Amino acid sequence: IELMQQTNDKYSIVLETTMEKCMVCADSQRIEQVMVNLLSNAIKYSQGADKIIVRVNKKGKDVNVSIQDFGIGIAANKLRNVFSRFYRVEDLDAHISGLGIGLYLCHEIITRHNGKIWVESELGTSSTFHFRLPLN
Repeated sequence: IELMQQTNDKYSIVLETTMEKCMVCADSQRIEQVMVNLLSNAIKYSQGADKIIVRVNKKGKDVNVSIQDFGIGIAANKLRNVFSRFYRVEDLDAHISGLGIGLYLCHEIITRHNGKIWVESELGTSSTFHFRLPLN
């Protein structure tokens, strides 16, 4: 969050958590890659908004992380494909560039850490990307 906040002063990236400490047995560079990608996408697809919310909470033996933007959202019929390799949602702004591999890589990293990643979105309103990882 600090890294992304330093390079994007137009957005307030807010951390909401009830946890003081969270120990996950994971490749820290790969989990950082997931966070940077999800935060970058939140910024890229929410032009005109000024806030992104990151939530971290414990649920049972897992930690849940969510990144919520207040941007253009994704149509319900496109959600099932967003983690596919080279997939790009067609109806989004033409000026937004990308290769369609970032979310695929996030999916691969989280899955290989025995976790789960998913998205909830409403077209024209917001998107929230979630991932869950097992705690130690």
